[in-house]
Amino acid sequence: MELSILPSCVVLESLVLLFQIIGIGALCLTRLMPRTRWAERGRWIFVIALFGLGLAGALCGRHDSQFALFAGVTMTVLLIGMIAGGGSIPLTASKDRTTSAEAALLS
Repeated sequence: MELSILPSCVVLESLVLLFQIIGIGALCLTRLMPRTRWAERGRWIFVIALFGLGLAGALCGRHDSQFALFAGVTMTVLLIGMIAGGGSIPLTASKDRTTSAEAALLS
């Protein structure tokens, strides 16, 4: 007797689709708003989406599902999208601020 109405393969395939959508959204957040705090959140969400895609794709592969291939291709496209372009805008602000006491010591 099965405890779930849905087969586990369907749940895993749905997770692959969910992580694909989350990854695309995070990539858009990071690329479209690079100087806001949403870009940092987008990077974290992006990493979580890639790990989720990897795990869900590996588990789909155990069920001989073609969604494992889709997960792998999506991971490749997302990584290329994150790495390519956008080199003119620095990812983080400079952290070399000095306080007045440190400035007095330096001079």
